[in-house]
Amino acid sequence: MYKIIQQIGLPDQIYRKSDSAWIPKDAGNSDYQQFLQDVKKEGIDIVEGPDVVTPDYKSQRISEYPSIQDQLDKIYHTSLTAWKADIKSIKDKYPKTNSGSTAVGSVPSWVQEESDKLP
Repeated sequence: MYKIIQQIGLPDQIYRKSDSAWIPKDAGNSDYQQFLQDVKKEGIDIVEGPDVVTPDYKSQRISEYPSIQDQLDKIYHTSLTAWKADIKSIKDKYPKTNSGSTAVGSVPSWVQEESDKLP
């Protein structure tokens, strides 16, 4: 019936599936109040948690690889063998079998806490 949407740097949003409405987490909003009433009446099972995305191996490796300049410095100042060892440790940490995934996370605790405050 509802889905919690979380985005980095933004407050949680509530998505009402029945009519594709976006509901801000705002006590002054009538749709938000209805959401809390529905949770209180129907239970937390009517709310789906946010998506939890695990990036694939390419994204994870890219974020950990040193810059090209740092890699070249490593080769120049130490050796090609030392550079290979550094790169291999990153490749081993994020194997190609990690294809990434999306799962549904837990419903944030504030949903139940806010609905419990209602009379």
